[in-house]
Amino acid sequence: MKSKLGTSIALIAALLVVCGPMWAHHGNSAYDEEHWITVSGTVTEFVWANPHCQIFMDVKDDKGAVVNWAIESQSPGILRRNSWTRTSVKPGDQIAITLAPAKNGAPVGFSGNKTGKVVFSDGRMLKMDIR
Repeated sequence: MKSKLGTSIALIAALLVVCGPMWAHHGNSAYDEEHWITVSGTVTEFVWANPHCQIFMDVKDDKGAVVNWAIESQSPGILRRNSWTRTSVKPGDQIAITLAPAKNGAPVGFSGNKTGKVVFSDGRMLKMDIR
């Protein structure tokens, strides 16, 4: 009886160790959420996928060089509740996007809270906040 109990406990412990990361979620500690910026450029790709949609865009830096930015947003479900669709942002679109930049200076950012938004060249705006 003791050996069955010990085996059961070991199996449960192993299952928790293996499956525990499935419930984990990353934080936004890599982003400077105290100093939001707006970058403008041309969309190169929009990825409508869980767990977070991604916007890739070419942005000219201070010296005129083109830098490809990767911007993380919300999940498709949250964006859908904010009137987004998988075709809301398309390659070639000229947009300005408000984001929290990476703390290490890399051209990546997070634009998925109440401050995050996309503004198109014609003035249309899409928000990313959770409603």
